[in-house]
Amino acid sequence: MSKSCKGSTAQRRRKRGKCKDHGASWTKTNKGWQYGRKVHISLDLVNKLIIDWIITGGSTHDSKVAPKMADTCKGFKYILADSAYDSNQFYGYIFEKTGLIPVIDTNRRRGLDTEKQKQFRWLAIGLKKLHSMRYKLREEIERTNSILEGILDSEFIWYTRNRDFDTAIGLKILTYNLVVIYNHLHHRSLRKIMDIIHAV
Repeated sequence: MSKSCKGSTAQRRRKRGKCKDHGASWTKTNKGWQYGRKVHISLDLVNKLIIDWIITGGSTHDSKVAPKMADTCKGFKYILADSAYDSNQFYGYIFEKTGLIPVIDTNRRRGLDTEKQKQFRWLAIGLKKLHSMRYKLREEIERTNSILEGILDSEFIWYTRNRDFDTAIGLKILTYNLVVIYNHLHHRSLRKIMDIIHAV
């Protein structure tokens, strides 16, 4: 989540109906209600490189960008995602368009009754069980988000007129990828970043 103003400012503007950043919106996160934009990223889990990203309003559900995110993973063997991506429609897209093996957390609110599940989702849940150990690698996405937000300051990009948020986030992602490449070339831990940031 990238916030375009302080929470108190967003609340005040919301009451007045004068929100300035029309690309942002409200959403409920594990930190409570927040106002801003959502950054969806695709991560190569082997090399720890971000291969693509999409920016949407905060209230945009992950399923809306799921096909585009799956397209960025073509050429890989697996696609890992959380339960927001657990839908028969998305699984159908993966199986028919990408050739990827989905390892996606099961949304139990959608039910697990095999008689009610649609064909693609039934198959995908079986694949998730078969490759359940791989799903643990998904925490690498959270680590990457923590670096982007906490160290590279992508959590707060204040709104100004004509601000290009995609470019602003893109520069932070480029910085992250350059650090990872540097670490790879120098045989360092791929996510060792603090010493480089402090040096700059």
